Amino acid sequence: MRLLIVQFLVILGCLYVQHVDSHAAMLEPLSWLEFKQWIQMQDGSWVFDYVGTKSRKQCLAGENIPKNVICNGKYTCEDFKSPGLTCFWYKNNTRITEPTIFDPELRTYPHAPNQDEILTHPWRAPGTAPIDSPCGVAGGNINGCIGGKCSQNRGGFGFGPKLVDVNMPYDFVVTEWVRDTVVEVIWGIFANHGGGYSYRLCKLPEEGYSKLTEECFQQIPLEFIGDKQWIQYGEDKTSRVEIEATRVTKGTYPEGSQWTKNPIPGCIGDYGGFLSNTTGCPHGTQFKPQKTDLYGYGVRRYFHLQHFPFSIVDLVHIPSDLPAGEYVLSFRWDAEQSPQVWNSCASINIV
Repeated sequence: MRLLIVQFLVILGCLYVQHVDSHAAMLEPLSWLEFKQWIQMQDGSWVFDYVGTKSRKQCLAGENIPKNVICNGKYTCEDFKSPGLTCFWYKNNTRITEPTIFDPELRTYPHAPNQDEILTHPWRAPGTAPIDSPCGVAGGNINGCIGGKCSQNRGGFGFGPKLVDVNMPYDFVVTEWVRDTVVEVIWGIFANHGGGYSYRLCKLPEEGYSKLTEECFQQIPLEFIGDKQWIQYGEDKTSRVEIEATRVTKGTYPEGSQWTKNPIPGCIGDYGGFLSNTTGCPHGTQFKPQKTDLYGYGVRRYFHLQHFPFSIVDLVHIPSDLPAGEYVLSFRWDAEQSPQVWNSCASINIV
């Protein structure tokens, strides 16, 4: 899967991103979609760096991967400006068979109108909704879209490849972790569908990335540390604000695995806030926000610059009994508002 490094010195002009029903991605450790590129900052300056950690750019890793690397003449993504975007790797239209999450404190879309449908969405039984790949599928619909044609706001594109099968024209960033230590993990929301998330490890198979499976990642779900997490604004770690974390181990899969509730409430009505023609949440929020600015949908149809300026930081423990070697970290976000699961993967060296 490794090819020679190619640094795409692409000037980013207009940072337009097509809207897909929801978006989120792991920001740290750096995912497989991250490579150094030229980035235009909000003040107009340019930097040559990794894009995903920048304020309001949490979904832009992978934006400048050439389209033919992802589409390769075989996939229905030619109409998409940037099919390699880190938030395009997911599973669309996936549902659980039996809900296990009923505690009101764990709900993230309790005021949505379609509660019977939401009862089948992934967060209602964390980890049980089937997915096609633990690192995501480009466009979210490996077997094509329901009804034949995908729409940008309900389906991405069809027949996309699994990320584990794509030959990226650069080397992945490798993060080193030490056994029996506590490390930081960070993710960012582009469009807020509530739900919750887990981080999992899998030892890299001798046969390579294409042999990674969801079952392998289910063997090593990482434990979150403590009942606190942090909101970080942009790259500035001194900007962090501590908030309460809501963890859950009951009703999760694998049994006893620890998941964390998405701490950012969406809006009541207007499709979580996406369809609102005003800023804020005029009808209230799905649950009480912990800080005055920690709410909303993120990207909006009428306000495209309303991307969240912050990311979510947690601490996880690296097990002491892991054999040293090459691993892959998978971030899995099970949505509640929509029938979707988002994934990101990163290369880890355990010592």
